[in-house]
Amino acid sequence: MTARETEETLIPDWAAPVYLVVSAACAFAFLALDLTTTSMPGMAALKAVGIVMLAAYAGFSRAPLLALALVLSACGDYALEMQPARLAAGIGFFGAAHLAYIAIFAGLILGRGWRRDGLVLAGALVVYGAAMIWWLRPYMGGLAGPAIAYNVIILAMAICAALVRGPRLILLGALLFVISDSILGASWFRELNVAWGRFDLDGAAVWTTYYLAQAALAVGIVRAKADDEAD
Repeated sequence: MTARETEETLIPDWAAPVYLVVSAACAFAFLALDLTTTSMPGMAALKAVGIVMLAAYAGFSRAPLLALALVLSACGDYALEMQPARLAAGIGFFGAAHLAYIAIFAGLILGRGWRRDGLVLAGALVVYGAAMIWWLRPYMGGLAGPAIAYNVIILAMAICAALVRGPRLILLGALLFVISDSILGASWFRELNVAWGRFDLDGAAVWTTYYLAQAALAVGIVRAKADDEAD
């Protein structure tokens, strides 16, 4: 039996989608609790577990760099959900996760070539990112350095995703990530919060777009990897 055949025996094909389903269930549970409770023990862990399950999906799909990006993201989730939130640590973890995504996209671009039509979207992202930094900068205080660096990194990640020749889920995930972080930045630094009664709508929007971003990136990258292995 070859090493490849042994690995396929140890990691059955049905294992990865199971973790994807568990991840979605954890994400929905966190959203429901976040909307209906102000705070409760274990919320930070539950938030991180949904992303850890995506990391497990990546690991069982034999995508270690993707798994690393998702584990770093889960660490960022935990840091931001702590009471009080560890903002600098959260920004650092997510910045590192986006660097891992950039490395993945760079590998896909080198192996597959790049989408020339993605240049238009890349230019639009540069303009959007500059406008967001200009809008938020006066309110960033002591987090200005890390926050601006993070904005540059996430925009670089989205630009790389726009240039990837591959499943469009990758670009969708990157754009959802930008949307999620834009809402979060407006909430943090400009205190633009939207609520309906006791429900924190902007918090729900941040989590929903963020989780869908991570899930789309995970599935899209795994599909791209499978396509490359099939060629």
